Amino acid sequence: MEDHQDQEYIKPRLRFKAFSGEGQKLGSLTPEIVSTPSSPEEEDKSIFNAVVLIDESVPTTKIQIRLADGSRLIQRFNSTHRILDVRDFIVQSRPEFAALDFILVTSFPNKELTDESLTLQEADILNTVLLQQLK
Repeated sequence: MEDHQDQEYIKPRLRFKAFSGEGQKLGSLTPEIVSTPSSPEEEDKSIFNAVVLIDESVPTTKIQIRLADGSRLIQRFNSTHRILDVRDFIVQSRPEFAALDFILVTSFPNKELTDESLTLQEADILNTVLLQQLK
């Protein structure tokens, strides 16, 4: 035995161990598989065609759009943009939705955005998540 009373205690570094178990969604017999792009580059490819003109002199907001195919888009808009501009952005960035009939819904509380002439501020959807639902 050694006497270490005169030495300062140095706490040993704990080794990081990543979670190695399996997770299951509660109430589900099989895990839900969500299709997402394998890399951020793949997700950004579709946005190159979509152009949203931002006026820097007007307040801006970020809106996340969760699409019906499981992917998501995040885009900056001015608070004066209309809901129709968000719909046009979805169609420009993902042309496969141009032929499909869809609605935009707020996440919580669930509210269908039927009046597309409202500005984002009037619709009270600044800095929020919108869900795309196919009809």
